Amino acid sequence: MTQPYQPGGAQVPDGPAPGVRFASPLPRLIAYVIDVLIAGAAIVVLGLVLGTIIGLAGSAGRDLIAGIGFVLYFLMFLVITFLYFPYFWSRGGQTPGMKVMKIRVVSDEDGSPIGMGTGFVRLIGYFVSAFVFYLGFLWILVDKRKRGWYDLMAGTCVVEA
Repeated sequence: MTQPYQPGGAQVPDGPAPGVRFASPLPRLIAYVIDVLIAGAAIVVLGLVLGTIIGLAGSAGRDLIAGIGFVLYFLMFLVITFLYFPYFWSRGGQTPGMKVMKIRVVSDEDGSPIGMGTGFVRLIGYFVSAFVFYLGFLWILVDKRKRGWYDLMAGTCVVEA
């Protein structure tokens, strides 16, 4: 089902439920940038704390401590990334950036909220989408329902809140 004629002759398909509209690409991009900045700030702050602890450890075994610190920093990056997005998507469908942009992630089938498992699949889809020259993200410009590869993998879509 499509909505009435739009300026420029474009037909906009309804979302997964009556009266729900798919989110446009620009608000999705802005929300993603906001979220990356928030998650990145958390990673930097925790990295500074970790670096301070390593610095206080002294010079004995500095190379080993630095190596362990790098591994811990990388693990911290993964944990924050793998918890941030799925956590917020499964708690109301909105990350802080999505809340600012008034959009939300829902099930593509019926517009219902998604769970943590679906959020993890969607996040894995982010990595797949980025790995193939970011084509999976650009797919929202092609798909009539404005879904990226990550949405197709997880059975989700992004709608106006």
